[in-house]
Amino acid sequence: MNLNNLFPYQDTFIEHCRNVQHLSEYSIGMTNSAVGKFWKYYSIKSPTNTNIKEVNSSDIREYLVQLDQKEHLSKKTINKYLSYLKKYFIFLTEHHLINSYPLFDLKGISFQRRETIIINWMSYVSQFISSDIHPETIKLLTVISLGYDLDQLLNVRWLDISDKLNDSELKKFMFDNLTFDKTPNPYIFQGKKVAHFSSLTRITSKTKLDQHLFKFPINPRKLRQSYILSIISNQSLSDEQLLKKLNISQKSLGYYKFCANYYHLVPYELHWH
Repeated sequence: MNLNNLFPYQDTFIEHCRNVQHLSEYSIGMTNSAVGKFWKYYSIKSPTNTNIKEVNSSDIREYLVQLDQKEHLSKKTINKYLSYLKKYFIFLTEHHLINSYPLFDLKGISFQRRETIIINWMSYVSQFISSDIHPETIKLLTVISLGYDLDQLLNVRWLDISDKLNDSELKKFMFDNLTFDKTPNPYIFQGKKVAHFSSLTRITSKTKLDQHLFKFPINPRKLRQSYILSIISNQSLSDEQLLKKLNISQKSLGYYKFCANYYHLVPYELHWH
C-alpha cells in the first residue's frame, strides 16, 4: 500500500500511530485509507481552498452523508470511518496543527442527516447593514450574492461589482468602506498595509464576530454552498444555464443537485433578522 501524500501531515500522523499509539500495521493502513478518502472528497468539494484548518463539522457530516446515501455503507462501517477521522483530528488538535477540534458535535451515525440550509438570502443583503456589523461581513455577503467563487473573492475589485449593485444603500455602504486614495479601483477586501487580504481566514476572522446576528452560517464556504443551492432550486433553469451561471463542472452540478434533493432547503425571510 502506498502511504504517501494522501492527506496533510500524513507522515507525522502515521509515525504517531505507529510509535506513540502502537497501532498494528493493519489499523494504520485502515486509518490511513479512511483519512485519505475523506481528504480526496474534501479536495474535490473545495478545490480552491483545501486548507486542513478550514475543515469543520459540516464538512465531515456531509462526507458521512455521502457514505450513507451514495456509497450505501452500513452504519457500522460509517462509524468506523468516523472513529478514524476522530483519531486524525485529535492528533492535529493536540499538536496545534489546526485551530480547533471540528468533531465535537458528531457522535456517530445518529448525526442529523437532513441538515437545514437557508437559501435565497441574496436580495436582502442591504437589510443586514447596521452600525454594529463589520464591513467585511457585508462585503462577503455581497460578493457571494453576485456569484463569485471562493478562489475569486480576494481578487474582486470595486469596478468589477459597482455596476452590478442595483441597491443604492448597499452600493453606498460598499463605497464608503473602501479607500480610494491610492487607486480608483481598490480590492473589495482591502488591506490596511497591503493591497488586499491574503487569505479567506482573514475574512472569516471578522465575519465570525457577526455570526450571532444571522440565522444562517456566514462563513465563505457555507455562503457559497447556499448561493449555489439557491440557484439550483430554481427549477426553471436548464442544466446548461446552471453550468454557465454557476461556472461549475458537470460533476459538481450533479453533487449540488444531490444536496438540493437531500437537504432541507428553507428560503430566507426578512423577519428572521
